[in-house]
Amino acid sequence: MEAASMYLIYKLYFSLINNLIIVLFLFRFSENNMHTVFSIKRKIIVFTLASLYSIVPLSRFDLIISNVFFLLTLYYLSDFNLKQSIIILIKFEILLNIASAIICFLHSLLFSDAQLLYDNVIYQDYKSILVEIIAYVVYCLYCNLFKSNTIKNMYLLLFNITILGICLLLSYITLYICYSLPKSYMLSAIFAIIFVLIIICISLYDKFLAVIEENTNYRFKLELDKMEQEYSAKLDDKLNQLHSLRHDMKNHLIVIDGYASQHNDRKIHEYIHNISEDLSLTNTVDSGSHIVSALIAEKENKAKSQNIRCEINISIPGINIDDFSITTIIGNLFDNAIKAAAECEHGWIRFSLTQTGSYMNIVIENSYSGNIIENNGEFTSTKNDNVLPHGIGIKNVRKVVSNLNGHIDFSYASGYFSVKAELPNYS
Repeated sequence: MEAASMYLIYKLYFSLINNLIIVLFLFRFSENNMHTVFSIKRKIIVFTLASLYSIVPLSRFDLIISNVFFLLTLYYLSDFNLKQSIIILIKFEILLNIASAIICFLHSLLFSDAQLLYDNVIYQDYKSILVEIIAYVVYCLYCNLFKSNTIKNMYLLLFNITILGICLLLSYITLYICYSLPKSYMLSAIFAIIFVLIIICISLYDKFLAVIEENTNYRFKLELDKMEQEYSAKLDDKLNQLHSLRHDMKNHLIVIDGYASQHNDRKIHEYIHNISEDLSLTNTVDSGSHIVSALIAEKENKAKSQNIRCEINISIPGINIDDFSITTIIGNLFDNAIKAAAECEHGWIRFSLTQTGSYMNIVIENSYSGNIIENNGEFTSTKNDNVLPHGIGIKNVRKVVSNLNGHIDFSYASGYFSVKAELPNYS
């Protein structure tokens, strides 16, 4: 009787841990697919329901009931979008099963626990949960690594090593106790403590990345503010020049008239050239956004400083996209174009920012040297791997365009590369 009671407690324990880890995994997977972050209130509700569901006695329909429960969970989290919930659940089940199979195989090779797994039913339960925990941890680390690929920080590597090390420690302790003390109740407590420790480490890792991202965004905002101030100062300087020219126009005309009366065309040309030189400090760019105008002007000056011919065409009533998103897109695409054009003997860039209906059109074309190699949506050149959009920059552009529900296309021919982005732009 006592053995039966203990077995029931064990099953409830395993069911609770299993449901909690699956729910955590489902949260992370769903947030990535829905491009959102669920509220704490919703998470608490789902965790509570998962805990209550764990108490329900197991039946032969347990697999069906579990999938129905997770489908209803997704239905609730997706604001009652049934189609999206079904698609995400199918993707999640495929990912979980494939990852679990691979991890289980590698785990068994590493710990040589095949015989114990065959003989010990309790170890089978622990092993299944261990595999799910490791699958969840690997997925979290992979997602965070993708998010943080712009961050070169030794602490990120330290977090990864620590979390994976704790998983291996949990595996070893579970294996050792099941071998040496198969009837000990100590394993349940140790397993639960280390499980909580892993969740805490993942949470701290997420928080750490959030702080780094916040600091990065803050520095980015400071750079944009500085760029805008410098651009405004240049515009003010040019306006002052125009006012000065207008004030002195009568005197300039008298001088030019004097040269004309002497039929001195060379002096007329030199005098007009000197006036033009005084007005060539900067080109005015009007996009309807001081930030975007400053960014485009800065990139244009950067291109011209490298002897790259630059043509700018802006015809847009206003920009209703947030500064961070639009500057990420334009900044990265312009930088890539400058890198590519700088490798050419007579490099050139054409940039266009226009509006069609309720959509903004960004088109940037540039020259390049070498042969383009396309691999999984990324581009490199046979002449220089750094001269075409690739890696972190293009990934960020694709991500931002996707978050804005926009569309981006890349095309290229001999010596020519083009990027066209279409973004919703309405108030």
